[in-house]
Amino acid sequence: MKTVRCYASLIWKLAKIACSKEPNKDTEYRRAIFYSFKEWGGVYIKFLQVMAGASKFMEGWGGPREMEVFSQAPREDLNLADYVDLKNFAAVSAEPVAAGSFALVYRGTLVTGEDVAIKVLHPSIKKGLKHNLAVLGRLCKFFTHFLPQTLVDYNEAYAACAKMFALETDYRREMANQEFFAQFYQGHPRVVIPKIYRELSSRDVIVQDFIAGPTLADVMSKSTPEKPASQLTKELTGSDLWEQVVIAGGEALYTAMCADYVYGDPHPGNIILLPDNRIALIDFGIIANRPRSHRAFYDWVRSYYDILNETGGFKQLLETSVICFCPDIALAMQRCNFGEDDLLAVLSDAITEKLDHEMNGNVSYLESFKAGHLADVFIKVVGTKVIEVKIDMVNFELMKAMQASGFGNDFG
Repeated sequence: MKTVRCYASLIWKLAKIACSKEPNKDTEYRRAIFYSFKEWGGVYIKFLQVMAGASKFMEGWGGPREMEVFSQAPREDLNLADYVDLKNFAAVSAEPVAAGSFALVYRGTLVTGEDVAIKVLHPSIKKGLKHNLAVLGRLCKFFTHFLPQTLVDYNEAYAACAKMFALETDYRREMANQEFFAQFYQGHPRVVIPKIYRELSSRDVIVQDFIAGPTLADVMSKSTPEKPASQLTKELTGSDLWEQVVIAGGEALYTAMCADYVYGDPHPGNIILLPDNRIALIDFGIIANRPRSHRAFYDWVRSYYDILNETGGFKQLLETSVICFCPDIALAMQRCNFGEDDLLAVLSDAITEKLDHEMNGNVSYLESFKAGHLADVFIKVVGTKVIEVKIDMVNFELMKAMQASGFGNDFG
């Protein structure tokens, strides 16, 4: 639980920026929010991960060092014996080997010889989730009222995050998700899902196979102009990073078309890079349901692909996006005819023009698409005052899962 002093300190920093002569205040606002939230840990780190992965929150100032937010978070003390029966382990690390936004991870060896990871829910998360979400919501409202909205909609991000965070604290649900994907990828030559030891796990603990290797976040945060992430990956694993990224993005698309669920949290800290061009996926607290219409999803992917290849336009992408993610709204709009066009086509033209105007001076929507910011641009469009369309939770999770296809642009 954060103190009033912490919150007041952040507000004071933002007020100083507002009163300063700094020419790029929006960048400084986001930088101040980032470093305060990173220090606070817990839900605030998780919020940063969503913002950094699905919007342009870090644009203009964030670099490799800030990518550490995906792999390491503040730690807290706990007595591991309170969570697992140590008699089942031949050895356990004295300290966590990793710290996520919601969990501490210890490494252990079972008495039967298996090398395992022991993932324990942060005690403070379990105790203070409701309070911290309430505070985060109030802060986001403050940001929305007083800070520029050219790049970030804090209220939209909070609304989506609050629902997801509640789901991610029930490890029984996460284990069921992980077991689904372990079965789905059984025998797969390139994708590894850690095995869960159910008899040693509980609502607050997951014991699973330990997967050794750097995460995508590790190589991104340690990269330099002299040694890009692709070279680091080659040195650490012998693998081709681009091929591994293609696997991650390709599997997101494949499961959306061919499975009941899609891996829903593909941020760089959850993708482990392995030898032989393989990857391991970890953290299954969030999964997305398959598209309600595979045809509509295919058309959306195709129109996005056409934009990346500069053979298609934004108008087509907008129309396929609304049809895929807001089908009821799309159907109603298509039934309203205006001469040769329906309402969806007419408003697509208007929104395209509006988006061009709003993004004037910022990165163009085409460059944003190429950088993988699907959800950011789409939410900016469908949240327009021309047409108030909201993505429901199911489709937000699906779109978030699709962010995996945008990882490969900054690896060198």
